[in-house]
Amino acid sequence: MSRRAQYKVFSIVFGIAYMALFFYSEATKYAMFRYYPVLGTFTRDALALETAGPPILWYSWLAGATVVAVVMALLVPRSLAERVPPGWVWVVALALLVIILVYERRWFY
Repeated sequence: MSRRAQYKVFSIVFGIAYMALFFYSEATKYAMFRYYPVLGTFTRDALALETAGPPILWYSWLAGATVVAVVMALLVPRSLAERVPPGWVWVVALALLVIILVYERRWFY
């Protein structure tokens, strides 16, 4: 498969997987791992807010989305990947941006 086709698949799947992991962790409070900057450690367990401070889940979302996107970019057949127009990468990215802006408007109103 050409690299260009793999990049298109990776880009589209990464954005969708990242958003899915974000919303999943928001709904269930589950993440693959958490980083506690106060302690300077990564852990799979949710620690007490009073002793460990707030966790950063962003690294978990990035790692999970990267794994899913790499696997999909390698598994999608070449003929299918090359038929995806390059514009769809931008369409998916803009749609995900709108979704996250609508979701995060709660911080501003």
